[in-house]
Amino acid sequence: MIELLAITDDATPPEPPLVAVRSGGLSALCAPAEDAAVTADTLWRREAMLEELMEDRDLLPVRFGTRVADEAAAARAVAERRTELEAGLERVRGAVELSLRVHAPEPADAPPPEASSGSAYMHAKATRTQAAARLHEPLAGLARASVVRPAPELLRAAYLIEREAIEPFVARVRELQREHPALSLLCTGPWPPYSFAEDPS
Repeated sequence: MIELLAITDDATPPEPPLVAVRSGGLSALCAPAEDAAVTADTLWRREAMLEELMEDRDLLPVRFGTRVADEAAAARAVAERRTELEAGLERVRGAVELSLRVHAPEPADAPPPEASSGSAYMHAKATRTQAAARLHEPLAGLARASVVRPAPELLRAAYLIEREAIEPFVARVRELQREHPALSLLCTGPWPPYSFAEDPS
């Protein structure tokens, strides 16, 4: 068994033990399948492999745990979705994913919710939610594409950013943090374009 890590159209072979299985003009980047239990360490090792691969090639990450019997099966899997995968690579070419999470920390001296009126609590929550939504618009304007995810935070979003635009994007996040001191903005990445491997439209 082998695990599929990513799809690329770059023919450069990866470092062993990874292999590139060619199919048409595409390659499935594969690793030996591990039988060990899924742990945080396992996930971080996979993430490190993908980040190293994306340093010098465009790629579409494959869903974690996708396994096939052998290299011939990997080649067939790529061939069956060739048109879709080629379109996906064009969608993310030259770009990476940056993620943003926006929290509204409660002040240390804030009364517990039961000690304040329900309407005041709901109004404060709505105000913070609207502020978080206003953060998304200027950042989405800097991105090739963006996705907002349902989440317990006020905002959880992913942005597909040109590689050369990473620093301007991060600088804009810092500006927004200064403009909205009541909110906590956490920007992470660059990541492989997980949120854009499938067409988000």
